[in-house]
Amino acid sequence: MYAIRALSLCAAVYVLAGCSGMSEQACVSADWRTIGFEDGTRGRPVSNIGSYRQACADHGVAPDLDSYRAGHAEGVQVYCRASNGFDIGHSGAGYQGVCPANLEAAFVSEYNAGRHLFELESALRSTDARIASNYRAQESIKQELTTIAARMIALDTTAEQRVGMVTRSAELGRRYGELTSEIQTLERDRAQRERDLADYQQTLAASF
Repeated sequence: MYAIRALSLCAAVYVLAGCSGMSEQACVSADWRTIGFEDGTRGRPVSNIGSYRQACADHGVAPDLDSYRAGHAEGVQVYCRASNGFDIGHSGAGYQGVCPANLEAAFVSEYNAGRHLFELESALRSTDARIASNYRAQESIKQELTTIAARMIALDTTAEQRVGMVTRSAELGRRYGELTSEIQTLERDRAQRERDLADYQQTLAASF
């Protein structure tokens, strides 16, 4: 019994992680209703069985489509709960249109709410990452300027090299200034994005 369950699990995760190609025994012993249920609870479309069909075709085995569809129909009933919709959207995962008509409107409404929260949070994180990147770039410029300053006064540095260092220092100075301007703009953007996120979080809290 354990071996059969293990084979079914391998089949269920084949598309995402692979089972090094489903073996003939896995294809023959697979519980297609359970696999369909698991795919349904993960929001995968019923067409996902095509991946299993392709994997098992090498062994002359065809998945039990009716069992898979029956399990999938049960699985989407779990996936398509409205409360789950918010969590799916907030995770950043996509929705592949698997919900039946009687559940889809409520699910999609919650999914969109969660997705919007995800997008606001992602925008804030992206801005933070850009600001941090600019600060790192400025630190790198400071280090290079320090190195140039030391080389400028070195006894073995030629006049020609010093001219090149002056030019390079000017370029670095300009870039440092550009980064400062970019950081100022990003800081303003960050403040706005932080306000947008806080406002939306308050809206969500008020709706509960």
